[in-house]
Amino acid sequence: MKKLYILFAVAFASLAMTSCFDDPGREVFFDGNVVEFQDGNLPNGFTTTKVRRNATQTDQVDIQVNRVSTNASGAITVNIAVDPTSTAVQGVHVDFTGTTVTIPAGQFVATFPVTVLTGNIDPSESPVLKLVMQSATGAEISSNYGDLNLNINVICESKISTAADTWTATSNSRFGTFTSDVTVTPVSGAVGEYVVSDISAGLYAAFGFSTTQQAIYGDNCNVLTFLRPGQRQFNISAPRVDPKVGSFDPATNTIVVYWSDPNNNIDGKTTLVKK
Repeated sequence: MKKLYILFAVAFASLAMTSCFDDPGREVFFDGNVVEFQDGNLPNGFTTTKVRRNATQTDQVDIQVNRVSTNASGAITVNIAVDPTSTAVQGVHVDFTGTTVTIPAGQFVATFPVTVLTGNIDPSESPVLKLVMQSATGAEISSNYGDLNLNINVICESKISTAADTWTATSNSRFGTFTSDVTVTPVSGAVGEYVVSDISAGLYAAFGFSTTQQAIYGDNCNVLTFLRPGQRQFNISAPRVDPKVGSFDPATNTIVVYWSDPNNNIDGKTTLVKK
């Protein structure tokens, strides 16, 4: 009987304690109504990369704005302006001076276009268009995500090689000169990136190793930069000594690139000519 009294006492104490806490099921829903840029939470803003094919080319970038609310019964109208600190110049880099965008009732997102004057932008430039939500009707502007940097990058069209092409490669390093046939294959899903199947042009193969010693280069207007190694048995790395940047000559279909193998103290130069 004493044990039964103890159980009752414990149960009663538990009920008394839990009644002191808030119901975890209450007030869990966001009851605000704000509008924000979809990519406003990205630390460096939204980056768009365009491939320049001619001097008159323009491209469109769609910017998304979001309603953050549990209630979509009313429309939201937002006035978008350009911050004067933007480095993207109207009529030179972009054709955009501001706009008004509406998120209709019952909807949670809307987009508006920004025209990029791709043909005017030199690949060495990196203009930034800073967008700000100037005012809004039907919602409050997010205090954290009410502005957005649109980072604009432009690269040249790249048609250096196809998967079917064969190149005669010649490498020079402290181990001497080596020559072999290699492939220069575009990286699937990337723009202006190519895999050289054997950057050593047979150097490692001469010592009994594989002919697959890949290096991946990026092309921007015929300027070739080491990006990363591919499949390989050795520590194929970015060049350690000058020159570090390679080139492609479309007139002669000739590639010159640089690389290193720090583990074997190799600083290599490889010249490739399309067959």
